[in-house]
Amino acid sequence: MLSSPHRARICERVEFVRRFYPELDRTTVRVGMALKRGVLGWGSLDPERPGIWVRPRRLDYFTIAHEFTHLLQARGEVPRGERACDLWALARSPLLVDSPPGYLKLPRALLRRRQVSPRDAKLLSERARAAIAAREAGDRRYLAHFEREVARMFGAGTAEGRR
Repeated sequence: MLSSPHRARICERVEFVRRFYPELDRTTVRVGMALKRGVLGWGSLDPERPGIWVRPRRLDYFTIAHEFTHLLQARGEVPRGERACDLWALARSPLLVDSPPGYLKLPRALLRRRQVSPRDAKLLSERARAAIAAREAGDRRYLAHFEREVARMFGAGTAEGRR
């Protein structure tokens, strides 16, 4: 990444998102480029070697947040799984929700968009925080409930997201 023409933009975006992850403040996180076609990002699940790899040309805040959330999963601070990772990343802040999550079942109209509007980002973030609170209260179907609630709010059928 050191010689990449995208380095400054990658660093700027990673540092912006990192401010929403204070639990990583004392952690050195390696950053590299994901060059495999079709992969937007990758986060290490090795708590001893935290790192994220991002796609240089399609670099959304949400992708970076998702990969940082994988680092929290590696430390046992967030439940495992891609859907849970998406949910916890959504809950961080609406400012990080600039593209739709790729693993949660969301309304097709939302998934077709390249960008998420500020209004929709706020709704998704609020619903994600409510789902996490429901999980803490014992709801083991919190992910499915989140997906149904979002579908109801957007008045649409859902489609399986893919990264």
